[in-house]
Amino acid sequence: MCDTHVNEARQWYDTADISRVNELLTNAGASSIWVKRLVSNNNSKQQVYLAGDPSDLSFLPLGDPSYTPAKSQKKKAGNPVIQIPVTWQWVTPNGQFDAPDAKLCYYPQYPEVRFSGFLRGCKEAPSELLSESKRGHEVNRCLFLGPVKNAAGEVVRVVALVVGAESPAAQYVLGMETFEAGHLCPIVYQPQRQRDEFSVLEQALMNIIGRKIIPWRLRNDGTIDKPYTAPNAPGFTLEAELGVGENAIPGPDFDIWELKAIKQKSLERRYNHKITLFTPQPDLPETGRLSTVDFVLKYGHVHTTDEGGNPTSYYFTSGDIQREGENKPGAKLELVLEGFTDAKHFDPNGMIALYEKGTRNLAAGWSYLKLLGHWQRKHNRAAYVPYLREDENGNTSVEFGPLITLGISTSFGLFLQAFKDGKAVYDPGDKVTLEGDKWTPHARSQFRINLNDIAAIYGEVREVDMRDPESY
Repeated sequence: MCDTHVNEARQWYDTADISRVNELLTNAGASSIWVKRLVSNNNSKQQVYLAGDPSDLSFLPLGDPSYTPAKSQKKKAGNPVIQIPVTWQWVTPNGQFDAPDAKLCYYPQYPEVRFSGFLRGCKEAPSELLSESKRGHEVNRCLFLGPVKNAAGEVVRVVALVVGAESPAAQYVLGMETFEAGHLCPIVYQPQRQRDEFSVLEQALMNIIGRKIIPWRLRNDGTIDKPYTAPNAPGFTLEAELGVGENAIPGPDFDIWELKAIKQKSLERRYNHKITLFTPQPDLPETGRLSTVDFVLKYGHVHTTDEGGNPTSYYFTSGDIQREGENKPGAKLELVLEGFTDAKHFDPNGMIALYEKGTRNLAAGWSYLKLLGHWQRKHNRAAYVPYLREDENGNTSVEFGPLITLGISTSFGLFLQAFKDGKAVYDPGDKVTLEGDKWTPHARSQFRINLNDIAAIYGEVREVDMRDPESY
């Protein structure tokens, strides 16, 4: 009886239909399901292509990137391979099984992200379908995967399975409206299919566009602050209206989208505006890095003084920095992009560096691996939602407008290129204030870009007017 059970379990992947796949993955906790049709070179030896950039996979639990030299013996050997761990489980009718060596291999020179190490050390991996020596060259096998979230909403692992090319589930994939050869595609297993990737967010935004809303904040524990009138109130209000709690979790904010509330002078047209991309603190130098207080006191400038002329606060801003080729006599630091050639060729050991002018001592730096770790989590699909804020007679309201800008398909290499070109900039706002006899720091290490320049960091920019369905 035991042997029969094992034989049945081995064959399920050739008979499973889409409802069986949906049942196995949703029972394992998947909050959404994606599929990649596999071709002849998708196997344990040649790896599985998943995306062009790690940020395409921001809905997965990507770990911290690390660098290892390429093992290829071809002429181009030596090109970098950045490895990114991912917590992965294979699902079968017998349960869920850890794949401890699963990882993503990011090759920025191509660019592409391949899946590797997915069979090693796993008790019930899909070896029959993915081993190079078995059926690993079969065209139209399908890899299904889904992110699993914990109670706090954080994606903690991936659950996945593979079906054979002749299975009903694989045939279903080839006939999907959302199927796109070579890409991870969403499974829309519903009686009525959504029109495209924007439609879920579109329906949510339709309920809030054009209303004057008292700003509020929804915390992750379900508690509410209303009214909430801090400077960041519009962003919190946008998330709260869409049912998103206070967002301290890496990854997209709503569905597959990162939400950005953009201040505008009018909701009738698009105006330029500075956008904060991310706010990572420097991680270099590894030893001897100054605290925020010591850094601002040494490299910043006096902001306020007391009656006796003694400093009471210091600021460190972009005025205290010069880029390569600039001449700012008052700046104490020079900003340098180290190890960058172009969007497809950069040294994983490179960095964005702040050097002391004259001495070339490294005052602070952001390693590419650290920046990539931040970039890959949030930026692949972003929705820029315009707003007006009104403060009259002690009352505050926020109104969101219909002119949405969508940024789709980014890459870390594009960010570095935009930084090289001066479109993405380091725009710090670090401050220290004297309170009694002690300096109190406020760190704000931010990288920003103008709304009009976002085409520099996305493969596609779509301008949507939600009053006109023909615009999207």
